Amino acid sequence: MLEVVLLVLKIAGIILAVILGILIVAACVVLLVPVRYRGDFSVSDAAQGKGKDIGVLLRAAWFLRLVRVYVSYEESIRVRVKLLFFTLMDTAKERKIRKKKALEDEVEKEQKQEENKADEEIKSEEAKADAGERAEKSKPEPDGNRADAEDDPKDGNNESSCQKEDQEQEKNGIKSRIYNILQTIRDFCDKLKGIKQKAEKIEELWISDHMIRSRSLLGKQLGYLLKHTRPKKLEGYLRFGFEDPATTGYAMALYGILYPLWSPKLSVEPDFEKQILDCHILIKGKIRAWHFVRVALRLIFSKDVRDVIKDVKKL
Repeated sequence: MLEVVLLVLKIAGIILAVILGILIVAACVVLLVPVRYRGDFSVSDAAQGKGKDIGVLLRAAWFLRLVRVYVSYEESIRVRVKLLFFTLMDTAKERKIRKKKALEDEVEKEQKQEENKADEEIKSEEAKADAGERAEKSKPEPDGNRADAEDDPKDGNNESSCQKEDQEQEKNGIKSRIYNILQTIRDFCDKLKGIKQKAEKIEELWISDHMIRSRSLLGKQLGYLLKHTRPKKLEGYLRFGFEDPATTGYAMALYGILYPLWSPKLSVEPDFEKQILDCHILIKGKIRAWHFVRVALRLIFSKDVRDVIKDVKKL
């Protein structure tokens, strides 16, 4: 009997070890296997002054192209998701189905409207016939016992009392309006005080030690993400210009600041004479989920970040 129990425990342990090993391998695959992406962007002048021809094609593949995602834009956006040879999602097909359903709904709506119009016409004819029958049955009767209430005399004392009541109501109305205005002013002042107090608390939080350390940590983590997720290949050409030449100059200054992040193979040509956008850019790279998980763990386990979140909740 003991041998049977030990055998069952041994088998259960082996099964648990296999399941645990599969989970560990799956986690490593998800975290370490990169998502490879490629993007093609192009903008050019359309024929006969019809605006711009814009073309976008994004492709992403994961785990030996087991999962593939395609995003394209020419006249509309199309998204396709494939697993091996199976298409899990295709927005073009879904769009066709929605259009077909919309047409069917419009046809049904028109049929219902026609039926409702026919029913309304029938009901209106029946109502006219009923009104004619009631008009024939009913006859007007002369009313000879009408009282001339307008000629009745009124007492002067009643008129003076009504005037006094009107004056009192007018005074009360003026007092109530003045009270409402003063109350509105007091409420506005209280809101200003509350905003001032909250601004002072935000300023204290911004210059606090744990906020300074949290900002420093966040900047380092963003730099880490940018280093490990920026494109490995960026090439093509970009020719641009704005209506205001100064704006073009500012854009070139910004490009000069960000130049270390760009590939030398990307040619940028400003046009200070006219507004233009003409480009063809190829971008390739890869992203690993581990980098995002690492940054998230660093921020979650940081005591300074937790203190900042607590202070923000108290505001």
